[in-house]
Amino acid sequence: MKKIEDQSWWGELLAVKDTLSLRQLADRFGVSPAAISNALKRNGIGRKASPSGPRKKTRASGPDPGRTRGRQSKLDRFADQMGKVVDREIAAKAGVTVSAVTNYRRRNNIKAAARRGRPRVRPANQAGGDESVERAARGYRVEIDGESFVVVAPDIGSAAASAAEAGRGEVTQVELIGRVLLAP
Repeated sequence: MKKIEDQSWWGELLAVKDTLSLRQLADRFGVSPAAISNALKRNGIGRKASPSGPRKKTRASGPDPGRTRGRQSKLDRFADQMGKVVDREIAAKAGVTVSAVTNYRRRNNIKAAARRGRPRVRPANQAGGDESVERAARGYRVEIDGESFVVVAPDIGSAAASAAEAGRGEVTQVELIGRVLLAP
């Protein structure tokens, strides 16, 4: 491999060596910052160092289009939607977790969407019935004077009231057994 000094762009590098950082020079000429530093030292060329302190961020918001990495993210296709669409929707489209979308956004300095998004969708009732029918179909074990009975009611309070109205005695215990399976 040729030494950096023998490259055709060596003169251009020397012209801008004091105006750009080593990292910027390395990106511009396609070599490592250490290789540039070593070549300058080898040839006895001094360089005006950048001032100390924090650097200004020069990158615009969003992913850097010139950035290359070993593996492309599933979320790169949705970068234009980041900050406009809620993370949950992007995660569903990309097939990743919501936290993966949030981390991608934060890593690329993209603010979250202003709206909270639609509420989570619960899976459809497996029996195919109405949710109100499923909710009303709960079985409760009711104990009246030491004897157990099963009451179907929408909630535990209704089950206790129904058992008390039966007139068989005092209700001493009410316990949820589970959902009742209704035949179609």
